[in-house]
Amino acid sequence: MNGKLPALPIVPFLLIAGMTFADTDGAGPLPPVHGIHFEMEVSCETCHEGALTSLSGVDRLLPRKDVCADCHDVDDTGECSMCHSGVAPARPLEGKSASAVNFPHAVHVAREMTCAGCHGGTDGAEPSIPSMAACRSCHATVSGLEGCSSCHGEGERLVPGTHDAGWLWYHGAESRFDQSSCDNCHTQSDCQNCHAGDNVRPRSHRLNYEWDHALDARGNEFECSSCHGEPSFCRSCHLENNVLPSDHSRGDWLVPGDGGRHAEEGRFDLESCIACHDTDGSIPVCARCHGEGE
Repeated sequence: MNGKLPALPIVPFLLIAGMTFADTDGAGPLPPVHGIHFEMEVSCETCHEGALTSLSGVDRLLPRKDVCADCHDVDDTGECSMCHSGVAPARPLEGKSASAVNFPHAVHVAREMTCAGCHGGTDGAEPSIPSMAACRSCHATVSGLEGCSSCHGEGERLVPGTHDAGWLWYHGAESRFDQSSCDNCHTQSDCQNCHAGDNVRPRSHRLNYEWDHALDARGNEFECSSCHGEPSFCRSCHLENNVLPSDHSRGDWLVPGDGGRHAEEGRFDLESCIACHDTDGSIPVCARCHGEGE
């Protein structure tokens, strides 16, 4: 190096992970080089300037020899071993095919994002291609796999390798083990659209589940809400079948004057009351009897 370059945000590039760095036949790959450049405070755009304007994930962003020549004496054959492990006739660098043809580096740069935020490398370690989970930290999953074309091109294989011919039969067990992985591509509504009604009920929903599901609902409301998130799901069925909580049949549930037991429950756990007695766009059930200010 002929001196230090100005310190700029560390901006690694999209196609670095899995790249073939060998530019000589039989010479073997180049050793990791980012650590030493990091120590010398060389910004990533110094070598990978093309990332600043790149609008495609297949753009060649590896530095060419003339870029290296800005700092290194590439004509000094005695220094070849500094980067190369062997010598053979030169050939072009070969890169791994991108999995996001439409990925726009330029858009992320314009939003003042440093590539280190996606690729890592701020501590001198070799950067890598960001995972889908890393992308999802900013980009929300869209129901029905819509919006994939924002980064992925037509014809790209987007289905993970785990989704083989038998995936339909054992994906349930996998989703229970690591649902966060599913969330990278699927929303909860994607599951509900397939499992709606009596179609592929969970094993916990046995034939008589309609009669004893209340025990599970009280003991594990969070798990129920993963599929039945809207209170209206419970409310519509209970109203249709005139099913009321057991305490609503108490003789002291409604008492003139002090309100009775329902007033005490309302003050203690109003959210439980609202779950059934609050309908969007209509007068709250409490107001129907009490009116304003009562």
